[in-house]
Amino acid sequence: MEDRSALKQLIDRDEFNFNDFIGEKTEGLVFDKRTLDNIYTLFKQFNIKYVDYPISSGKESLVFKVEGAKKGIVMKIFKTSTLRFQHINDYIDGDPRFANQRKSRGTLIYVWARKEYANLLECRKFRVRVPEPLAVVNNIILMSYIGERRTPAKKLKDIEESQLQGYFNSAMIEYGKMVEKAKLIHADMSEYNVLCYRKRSYIIDMGQAVSYKHPKAKEFFTRDMVNMKSFAKRNELTLDEIVLPKFPGDTNE
Repeated sequence: MEDRSALKQLIDRDEFNFNDFIGEKTEGLVFDKRTLDNIYTLFKQFNIKYVDYPISSGKESLVFKVEGAKKGIVMKIFKTSTLRFQHINDYIDGDPRFANQRKSRGTLIYVWARKEYANLLECRKFRVRVPEPLAVVNNIILMSYIGERRTPAKKLKDIEESQLQGYFNSAMIEYGKMVEKAKLIHADMSEYNVLCYRKRSYIIDMGQAVSYKHPKAKEFFTRDMVNMKSFAKRNELTLDEIVLPKFPGDTNE
């Protein structure tokens, strides 16, 4: 039977084509027809009822909470027109897991989405606290939602002083597992990429994470540690209570 859902009819009628109104200013667009087709595919596959509310909006992606049949799900959409080619290519080139991927300006965003999905899977395999990846279709990832029904989990940067030390310690423990067990370097670790929920920290935004065999992996690792130590110093947190991660194979104190 032909699918005549409301969303499908709107897509087929090109109701989301705003080119006549915006001229050449396309850098903020997310919902082009290809993206809408991808959303439609995922909505059918996971029996998603509706988009609940936006969680975050950035230059390179939008994140929404969507409501599935039984629970909330996060839908992350990478913008096809604003993701910076050279910026993301630096994290893909040199990663042995993606050495054979064909990469062009048109397809790189899909590689980037698959890379984040693969990084999340690898972390989950080793029980690192990250969102559970559910599906990836081109420039869209579905993953598990972390937070209360109407309010997503806070980021580490927004945690009140009385709870900050505990959540910071938890984040560093999870990062240690990521490095030592999953052999991944986050490469953008900061207080902005840690969610805090029910006394546990979860690491997010894994697209740029690289294998420890990446030629710049140690440089990225050092940058991550500088970021987190700087955050601890600014907030008068102690590092004495936890064992800081070490780069795989590094025996130096």
